[in-house]
Amino acid sequence: MTTQKQNLQQPDGLTPNFAIETDRLILLPTPLAIDVEAYRDLYASLHRMHEFTAMAFGEPWGVKDWTISSVREIIAREVARSWKVRGMGDFAIGLRTEHQNLEHDNDVREHGFKIAEAGVQRLEDVRWIGYVGIRDATTTSMLNEPTAVPSTRAWQEMVELRYGFHPDAWGKGFGTEAAKVVMAWGQQEEGVQRFIAETERENRGSGGVLGKLGFTEIEEGIEIIWGMDGTKEWERRI
Repeated sequence: MTTQKQNLQQPDGLTPNFAIETDRLILLPTPLAIDVEAYRDLYASLHRMHEFTAMAFGEPWGVKDWTISSVREIIAREVARSWKVRGMGDFAIGLRTEHQNLEHDNDVREHGFKIAEAGVQRLEDVRWIGYVGIRDATTTSMLNEPTAVPSTRAWQEMVELRYGFHPDAWGKGFGTEAAKVVMAWGQQEEGVQRFIAETERENRGSGGVLGKLGFTEIEEGIEIIWGMDGTKEWERRI
């Protein structure tokens, strides 16, 4: 897929100026989505839900009653250490309120999605349902875990897939669809060679999603990435 990347980035070469579209979804990089109030509201609401946080982070994490200003700071911090460092990070996932038929678009026919310049999408017609992201784990999540084991691999082999969706969107294939698109974009545009992920051991739903995406569980003793108790670690090689 030819995306004319130089035209889809701000002058710093790292800040995105594009969106990814499928028939059902729009994926908006969080450096842009941070200014969308409805997405910030969705992000805050997710972390107030026990059903979501227990699944995503485990019972001890609890729930967080973040203010909207706190949410902006949290998203901005993640943008600074992901998009601003590697030119990749989280995407806000929106569900089109009306199905858009893109079957005649060459990129959609061939790849299942298209990349378009940001600003041409009707965001007022989008219902935000979650997020999917890829980031260099060695400069983000691994730094937060004292049990993480430093890796000698190139960062392109340590790219973490993460995602979170509103419970109302579970079981409808949105997570799998969005993750496939983001991973394909990461391979094509950023040269990702391996994806990794971590789930709570009891979170069979996320494990199932990862299985559909081609991930396999990393056997204990073969490699340790985060090394957190009560979790499983996964990889998908390209």
